[in-house]
Amino acid sequence: MRWPAALALAALGTGCGGSGPPEPPAPSSPAPAAAPASRIAIAGREQYYDIDGSSAGALRDQIRRLGPKDESGSARDALTVWDLESAYHLVGDTTGCALSDVQVTLNVTVTLPRWKPPPTAPARLSDSWRTYLEHVKLHEAGHRSIAQRYARQLFTALSGLRAATCAELDGLVSRRAEEILAEGRARNRAYDVETKHGETQGVVLEP
Repeated sequence: MRWPAALALAALGTGCGGSGPPEPPAPSSPAPAAAPASRIAIAGREQYYDIDGSSAGALRDQIRRLGPKDESGSARDALTVWDLESAYHLVGDTTGCALSDVQVTLNVTVTLPRWKPPPTAPARLSDSWRTYLEHVKLHEAGHRSIAQRYARQLFTALSGLRAATCAELDGLVSRRAEEILAEGRARNRAYDVETKHGETQGVVLEP
């Protein structure tokens, strides 16, 4: 028999913030090496907050005041928030229960600063801003890459799960998904610590 089911995972927030620690261990359940692209959907969007000023100091003050807040409540230059959703069917027979038609959806929202240089802004500041923003986007792309990695891990983990009953399998799905979510949160935090929220990648607004 087939029962439709769905699972939504809490959003992950990461601040604007190299290389990382060792990758988390692969799922213990048997699973395919890679997920078919058609079973992982990615929905991404960018949103902005506007700042003003004609000096680097004024822009930094605006960012500290208006920048998006991370999970600790601290204002960041930029923020990438992602969440995972999954849908699947529970298929039970005399041998147990498995999942079929697994679909994972990754939703990514990136919040970035936006500045329109006033006539009084020096050309050097405009050049500095362009370089700074390029590095901000590079850092946030790292967070998106982490999100995609854990979307693939979730798909792989779910595709290989089985249990004696469908009720047991439904609970197993929730537990495994929460484990992957926790790993994703930890990896995002580590990425920000390692890069000093992007500072080592050039997220510095020069005067």
